[in-house]
Amino acid sequence: MKKIGYLFLILCFISCESELIETTPINEQQQLQKASTTSTTDKGENVVIRFTDGLSATEKDAIRAEYGVISYEACSCGDKNLESWDLETIHEGATIEERVTSMEQDPEMEGADFEFDIAISSQVPTGVVASQIHNQSVLQKIKTEKASVTIGVLDTGIDPTYFGFEQAFLHNSSFDAETCGNELFGWNFVENNNLPFDDNGHGTIVSYLAYQQLENTGINFEIVPAKAFNAEGKGSLFQVGCGLSYLINKKVNIINMSFGWTETSSTIIENYIKEVERDILMVTSAGNTGLDNDLVAHFPSSYTTANILAVTAVNNEIPPNLESPISNYGFVSVDIGVKGIGLPFYIEPETAPISITGSSYSSAKAAGFSALKYQEGMSMSVFYHKILQDKIQSSGLYQIKYASYLDL
Repeated sequence: MKKIGYLFLILCFISCESELIETTPINEQQQLQKASTTSTTDKGENVVIRFTDGLSATEKDAIRAEYGVISYEACSCGDKNLESWDLETIHEGATIEERVTSMEQDPEMEGADFEFDIAISSQVPTGVVASQIHNQSVLQKIKTEKASVTIGVLDTGIDPTYFGFEQAFLHNSSFDAETCGNELFGWNFVENNNLPFDDNGHGTIVSYLAYQQLENTGINFEIVPAKAFNAEGKGSLFQVGCGLSYLINKKVNIINMSFGWTETSSTIIENYIKEVERDILMVTSAGNTGLDNDLVAHFPSSYTTANILAVTAVNNEIPPNLESPISNYGFVSVDIGVKGIGLPFYIEPETAPISITGSSYSSAKAAGFSALKYQEGMSMSVFYHKILQDKIQSSGLYQIKYASYLDL
C-alpha cells in the first residue's frame, strides 16, 4: 500500500492532458532601480555572491543597493542565499573590481566571484538521448522506497529512458521534507524547472557508468540528477553553484562532478565543498589536457579538502598507464586512475558499441564504486580508506598521488 501511495504522489505531478511530463518553471529574477552613480552607463557585469545565512529580505535589498545591483537572479531550487548580480560598471565612484574586493571582506557575505562559464570537456557521442521523454517510462525509474546510499550527479541532466537503466534508480522527491515546486526526482538549473532531462548526452553516460557499478549488487542505491549544463555542455558558475548547493541540501552521500576549469578558483564552490568536508564525498574528474594539475590547477579536483577524490583517465594496458596527451596528472592534486580511454558504450541494444574517452567517465565509475563502499555513519577518512584499499599499484602511474588505479 505504501508503494501505491508514493506512486500516487508522483502521478499528482503529471499532467493528465499530455503524454509528456509537465514542467514547473521557477525563475526568481528581479530588476532593481539603478542607484545614483557618478557615471551614467548602462553596461553591467555579472558577479556571483552568497549571503550569510539569516539575513532578511530587507537586509538583502539594502546590500544590493549598496553595491549597485541592476538586476539579480536567485537559485530556483538551491541555496536561496546564492545570487547572480548584474552590476553597474561604476557605482558611487567604485569600479566592479573594487566592489568585489569589498564583497570578499563583507561579513554579510560568504563569498563573491566574477561569473565565468564552465564547459564539459569529455567527448560526447550523438544519439545517446531521446528526443521526447514520456511520463510512464520515467515513473518506472523513480524509486518507491528510500535508498541507503545516494549519488548526486551534477551534469547535463539524465535520460531515464536509456535502455541500460533497467531498475528503478531515480531519487523520489516525495520523501523529502522540502521540495521546489512539483519536484519529481531532481532539478533543471538551466531552464529552472522540475525536469532535469538530458539534451546533451554526457550526464546520461556519466549516470549510467555510476549505475553500472551498482546494479545487481543488492545495494539499495539512488541517483539525484542536477542539470547545470545545457545542450552544448556549457554552464555558468552560478548554475553549477546552485546545482551543488541543491545536492548538498538533499544530503546525498556522494557527488560526482565530471567537469572542471583551470586557474581561476571559486571561493563560493570551495566553501560549499569545505562545509560538507565530513559528510559528502566529492568525486571529481582531473581533466583531459595532459597537464600537471599541481602546476596548472584544475578545479574542483584541485581543491585540497579531505572529501575530494580526484580521478584521472588511464588506458587499457595491463597494467594501465597515463595516456598522453589526455590524462591529467599531479603528485599532489590527482589521487587515483580509472580506465577511461576508449571505453565501449552502447547507444542501443544489440548494436556495436561506440568508443568514449575522458576523465569524466573515469570519475563516474569511481563514484559508483564509492557507493559500494559507503556505510552510514562512517567518517570521511574511513570512507576514503575503504575506497582506496582496493587500489592496485602501477609503476606507470608514478605521477599521481597513490601511483595506483582502481580496476573498474
